[in-house]
Amino acid sequence: MTVIINQQEVEIFEGALVKHALLRYFVQNKLDKSNINEVEILDKYGHVIDHDAPISENQQLSFENT
Repeated sequence: MTVIINQQEVEIFEGALVKHALLRYFVQNKLDKSNINEVEILDKYGHVIDHDAPISENQQLSFENT
């Protein structure tokens, strides 16, 4: 399935959690994975989402790059 993180499409498996999509985003963009746990994820409405929350097709997430 596809989710959008910081306006970039990320392909992830069905049943994935936010942390899985975030890891995929970090790998795709060659970011330092040691910062993953410090990232505050927001939904498209600006609400904070837990890293263990389930995600769905075309869900839009964002975070500030560290």
